[in-house]
Amino acid sequence: MKTASHIIIVLILQIGTWSVCGQKSFHENILGTWVHEKPDKNPEFLLDSEDSPKSTKKSISLYYFQKDRILDIKKTYGQFKTDYSISDSTLNLGVRKYKIIEFTQNKLLVEEFGDLVIFKKKLEFKRTDKRIEPIPAREKIIESYKNGNPKISGEKQNGFENGIWTEWYENGHVKSVIYYNMGAPLMTAKFNNKGKLISENWFDLYSNSVRTN
Repeated sequence: MKTASHIIIVLILQIGTWSVCGQKSFHENILGTWVHEKPDKNPEFLLDSEDSPKSTKKSISLYYFQKDRILDIKKTYGQFKTDYSISDSTLNLGVRKYKIIEFTQNKLLVEEFGDLVIFKKKLEFKRTDKRIEPIPAREKIIESYKNGNPKISGEKQNGFENGIWTEWYENGHVKSVIYYNMGAPLMTAKFNNKGKLISENWFDLYSNSVRTN
């Protein structure tokens, strides 16, 4: 005869199995390319009256979910990589968290949440036949002038400028040196075409502002 405790243990194990299977099924079904469209202007930040004309232009972003839980995002201004994961009813895209509201074979509706989220934005994705080519996680960028002198040198990580980027004049003198942290310029030094330093600025962590010398 099965005891009550035995039945409870079996139910817990079944619930755990269903949860794992559900997440596995979600991972399998989300694979592929999804499209997200939004107006060029975010209505949450508009101060226009109701009589103001609304823009009909939309920006289109492509989200390519891959088997290794890597996500490539292609927007109008560039392409980037991040990771994604599913936990219960939460879709994690990088550091952002979204509650899954609706998920079907061709539609995904999520809502952003978190302690620092002021506006709970809802994002709607639709499956698409469009394809995008994944970018490398690390990419060395090197460009040269026709005379053979270097023009630009740097590295991209997940689509963002990262580390030291150097730009030269055609005569071979350094034009600028910029230190990036995942797309954010933290230090910049600029030179004239004779190699003389003309300006430098950096981001001061203590004052949370850009300092210039």
